[in-house]
Amino acid sequence: MSEVSPAVKEEPEKRAVCDVCMHACSLKEGDTGACRARRNIEGAIRPVNYGRVTSLALDPIEKKPLKRFRPGSLILSVGSFGCNLRCAFCQNHEISQQGGDEVRNYEYTPHELCETAKRARDEEGNIGLAYTYNEPLVGYEFVRDTARLIHEAGMVNVLV
Repeated sequence: MSEVSPAVKEEPEKRAVCDVCMHACSLKEGDTGACRARRNIEGAIRPVNYGRVTSLALDPIEKKPLKRFRPGSLILSVGSFGCNLRCAFCQNHEISQQGGDEVRNYEYTPHELCETAKRARDEEGNIGLAYTYNEPLVGYEFVRDTARLIHEAGMVNVLV
């Protein structure tokens, strides 16, 4: 007589699919996507880099590189960790190719970052905020929330 297997229905792993970029990462609970910035938390894909700033500097706009957009002006550059690209020539790989536990970062709310940009405007002529150093849209929620405040303050938003 052959052995009979018990009638047990195996549940497939509960996964969530991230739709932020072309990788469409299928993540189990607690897993982080290829970008290192989004994670499956309680069945939903959430940004883990929201408000986590790795770099903040006042730069010439030409450094973005935007040669014909407000030439000669200064813009506050902000970046976080994580990127969905793997460019061999990336000059910011030490922050863009890391996760939050692997690179030093500081907490900012959208309001705090906007206030920092306004101070730089008043003291040094800053024209706005450039979301840069990593692919800014892997954390689009923070960009969206901050960009709204920057716009309301009469400054510009640049994504590069």
